[in-house]
Amino acid sequence: MEGVGIVRKVGNNKIIVEFVRQSACGESCATCSAKCAESEVEFLEFNNNISAKQGDLVKIKNNTKNILSYKFLVYGLPLILFMTSTSAAYFILNKYSINNTDLISLIVGIISLVIAFIIIKSIDNKYKKSTDAAILLEKL
Repeated sequence: MEGVGIVRKVGNNKIIVEFVRQSACGESCATCSAKCAESEVEFLEFNNNISAKQGDLVKIKNNTKNILSYKFLVYGLPLILFMTSTSAAYFILNKYSINNTDLISLIVGIISLVIAFIIIKSIDNKYKKSTDAAILLEKL
């Protein structure tokens, strides 16, 4: 995805870019009630790494590889941890004939989701400071 935005505000080494988000389907269909063809104006804040001034045009590009990695991290990691920890707890508890194996396995799964959240939060904080961002700006 690429788009062009206008720098609306500059200050404190940050810029606010007005960006018109394109519709999901790309067409304006009068009979569609989903209103997916409506474009909306959004204001995005970025670090001013490109020395932009108010009124400058900037190109906004996304790094597809990073976005796919983030999606796997946010959706895949919790799912994998939940499924493996719940299954492992269930089989281990059944092997030793412990009562309430379902409930205890569920609790272990929920704890694994909390652990996944902590892992995702720490990775997010690390990448927040990184220059290898998912959204890239380029001055036009």
